[in-house]
Amino acid sequence: MAKYSNFEDRGVVFAQYFMFFFNIILWVVGAVMLGMGIYYHVAHTDYSVLTSESYFIGINLLIAGGSLLFAAGFLGCFSALCDNQALLVGFILALILLLGLEIGTAVYGYSGTPALEGIAKKHMDQDVQTKYNVNQNVRKAMNNLQKTRKCCGVTSYRDWATSTWAKAKFNNSEADMRGRIPVPDSCCNTTLVGQDFARCQKLYDNGQNASYIYIDGCYPRYREDIVSYMYSIGAVGISMTLLQIMGIILSFILCCSLNGSQGYGPLPLKRDPYDY
Repeated sequence: MAKYSNFEDRGVVFAQYFMFFFNIILWVVGAVMLGMGIYYHVAHTDYSVLTSESYFIGINLLIAGGSLLFAAGFLGCFSALCDNQALLVGFILALILLLGLEIGTAVYGYSGTPALEGIAKKHMDQDVQTKYNVNQNVRKAMNNLQKTRKCCGVTSYRDWATSTWAKAKFNNSEADMRGRIPVPDSCCNTTLVGQDFARCQKLYDNGQNASYIYIDGCYPRYREDIVSYMYSIGAVGISMTLLQIMGIILSFILCCSLNGSQGYGPLPLKRDPYDY
């Protein structure tokens, strides 16, 4: 049972309580970060196929940071409850390690956006022009993107006219392709034709009536998603950096307080009125 003999004693116990509840917050935030990273990993699988595996760098940083923060929250709660300096020192070192990781996440989130945009544009051009015709994963991802984002091609639906997929559709005959712009079924405007893609293609007639398909390119909308995703990662990184700096300062103060005290034992869960 802790003894409240003077003001310093009360300060140590208050710091222990504050440390305990702070680490509960840290644990919850770590769980949210982990869940956010897993969500992005699942929801943005198509984007990684169309861009490159580098798309997942920020997501992997988020998952790693969330997992470590989740574990650090437990360690911090346990060290506060047990009044153990060794555990507190370990917790401080863990937060310093996490601090570096979160700073890296924040920097990547904000400074890496232009580079990822460039990679996305380059890969999407390749996906439409060559890979769509031979790679099933790219075909599935591109079709999903065009359906969900209501777009067609990279900058416009006309991008499909020069693709190997379109040439194969007309047996590489330039004469047959002249003036025609075939597009995949995923470009059909489902608001107008529903899921009747045969009717859509007949009305569209290889570019003769573009009102039945999505005419805007996918890259501008894809870019919006990339910017939103990267800035979200950067914002999380900055928020976690500030939270971890608070944790390091608080842990250091508590560690020094315990070092100068006579040892107060585990954090009291119930105070005896006769301890005064």
